[in-house]
Order: sequence, then C-alpha cells, then structure tokens
Amino acid sequence: MYQPDLFEQTPRVYTVTQINERVRALLDDAFGVIFVEGEISNARRHTSGHWYFTLKDAQSQLDAVLFRSDAAGLRFELENGLHVRAAGRLTLYAPQGRYQLVAHGLVPVGYGELELAFRQLKEKLQREGLFDPARKRRLPRMPRRVALVTSPSGAAVRDMLSTLGARWPLAQVFVVPVSVQGVAAAGEIVRALEFVNRVRAADVLVVGRGGGSLEDLWAFNEEGVARAIAASRIPVVSAVGHEVDFTIADFVADQRAATPTAAAMLVVPDRDEVLAALREAVQRLARALRRRCDLERHRLERHRKSYAFQRPRLLVQEYTQSLDGRRDRLERALQVALERRRGALAVARGRLLALSPRGVLARGFTYCTDSESGRVVPLARDTRPQQRLRIHFADGNAPARVDGPWTRTDTEERPT
Repeated sequence: MYQPDLFEQTPRVYTVTQINERVRALLDDAFGVIFVEGEISNARRHTSGHWYFTLKDAQSQLDAVLFRSDAAGLRFELENGLHVRAAGRLTLYAPQGRYQLVAHGLVPVGYGELELAFRQLKEKLQREGLFDPARKRRLPRMPRRVALVTSPSGAAVRDMLSTLGARWPLAQVFVVPVSVQGVAAAGEIVRALEFVNRVRAADVLVVGRGGGSLEDLWAFNEEGVARAIAASRIPVVSAVGHEVDFTIADFVADQRAATPTAAAMLVVPDRDEVLAALREAVQRLARALRRRCDLERHRLERHRKSYAFQRPRLLVQEYTQSLDGRRDRLERALQVALERRRGALAVARGRLLALSPRGVLARGFTYCTDSESGRVVPLARDTRPQQRLRIHFADGNAPARVDGPWTRTDTEERPT
C-alpha cells in the first residue's frame, strides 16, 4: 500500500550501482572461496576464451563463468551434462544485477581430471577418423634409417639402441632428444616429429618413453602430439610405458608397441632370422637347380638317342629329296602358268592389232591429212578445191591435190 509519509522523511537514496556494489561486497564477505557441486548446462565458450555455463541440481541453478586465464589450466573440455565441483567466489555481475560464481578451477566428479580429458580427446579423434585402420601404413621391412623421438637419458633409449644394434646393425639410428614429461614435453615432441618429416631423416619413427604414472605419460595424450603423429609422412610406432599403458599416441600411430624394447623389435628384422631365411633360400635354389639340371640332362640324353642324332645324313638326304620334289612341282606349276599367260597375251595382241590404225591400213585402207596443217580430213565435204592433201598408205604416203568440189557417192550433185 502506498505510504506518502515515507517520502516526507529525508531518506538516504542509493543508486542501482551502489546497491549492486554493496550486495557484491556482502556476498564476498559472507562466502569467500567456496566449492559448488552441480551439473553443467548451457556451456558456451566465447571467442574471448572465457567459458560461460550454468551449474544446476534438481531444484536450482547458478550462473557461472570461468575466465580464459583459469580455463587454460583445464585438461578436459567443459560439456553439458558433466558433473563437476567448482572452486571460486560468489559475486554479483553489476551490469545485469545477477549474482554468479566466478570459478577459478573445476574438477570432474566421478572421473579423475586426466581420465576425463583422455576420454574426451579419444572420442573426439575417433570421430575424426584418426584411429581408422585404413589410414595406417605398413612399416618398412628393412629400414635403412630409424629415428627415436625420446629422452636421450632414459632407460628406454638405451634398451632400444641395444636391441636395434643387436638385431639389425645395418640400420642407422638417430636419437632426436625431447622431454617426455612435464609442461614443455608435448611441444618438443611435436617439433621433433615435424623436423624428422621435414628433412626426411628416417624410414620409420619410434616415439615413446618408459613407464610411469598417468601424469608422467600425459605428454603422449596431448592433442598436438596426436595430430603430429597423424600428419607424419613417415610411419610412426608408438612405444609409451608398459604393456598395460595406453595413450592417445598408441591409437593414432601406425603401430603400437607394448614397450620401447618391443618397438625396436618391431621396426627392424632379426639378422639371425634373415640369415637363416637366406640360407634356406639358397638351399631351395640349389635343390631347384639340381632338379632342373637332371631334367635337362635326361632330355639331352633322349635327343642324343633319337633317330635324328643316330642317322643325321639319312635325315638330310630325306629332306633334300623332299626339297627336289617340291622344286619340280613348283617349276611345272610356273611353266603352266606362264603358257597360260602367253596365250592370253597373244589373243589380246591380235585384238589390239585388229583395232589399230596400222592394221586397218594394211588391209588396203588409206586416210588423208591436210598438207599445211597436218590435220586429218575424214570426209569429202571437208575438202576444198586446189587443197593440197597427203594420202597415207600402209607403206608410206603420197601428195595429192583436190581438182574440184566434192560430190556425194550417189548421183546427186552438190549445190553451188
């Protein structure tokens, strides 16, 4: 109910900002650093790197923020539905007048922090196909160069060098020194993998270390190391820890070895086994050659005892006689064909002579040509009086002159 007398007094008037500031101070004094447990929902990572999310239980919810500087220390990703315990301070966000938890750190409830980070990264890379067996390559059978990306001072590198030297001394082995645990380890391993690929210094890569706790092996669970292994153009063998230890690097690598020593045995053959296989191959080849020689010897013996080798002169004579018969038949066939061609040629010649001008002249015919132009005068009507002609006979020609106009062969005269 409105009470005017309240405003007749001289009240102390607060601004909204002053109220929010007082409430924020009260919250900070009343709670200090607190731990809040709940389920994450509405998780959102801002482009600034800050995380905004809500913590909730069955009855209530509380807004929360994890600033970028604190988020950088997390080893797992915030995701909806994750049950966590948050450490931070309860404060008021003055511009909107709502209180929130400013978290400084989070730990998963029900999972260890590293265990959760391992599970999340494994699921992420598996969805991307980095564990797909189809993308993994075979190791070279007899590598000439082997690169070991590991600590230069650990027992693992000594075991690998000893095993590699004993099994396959032909291979050149390079140690690329890196830290295998600690904050800087993952970055050093990534740079080492990139360097070996860039200079093509090896035919196969072994990356790993000896055993240790999950925290000790954590560099091989970092996303950067996993992606560097997947991007390697050189086949990679992961050899981290003991047989029971599994890291993300093991799933991404082309081959996983249970231990560093097992990795050394995996990347090179055993020279004693190779020599034994070579000796066996030589023996098989010798046996095969002996069998082939025996077979060819038997075949030669059969040929030596054959009719051709026993009486070669008779065989040559038979071939000569057969050749003579074939030559006679060929000559007769050629003679018959030649006579047939000659007869056809004579008939064609007779036809040609009968149709030729000389043949016609020989039968008593003549033809005339103009003495001046040499053109043939085929018809009497083509002549003119006093025209000089030349009459052609079979044995020569004679001059002539037209005394008068031409006349038809019948009694009708040519009109004047």
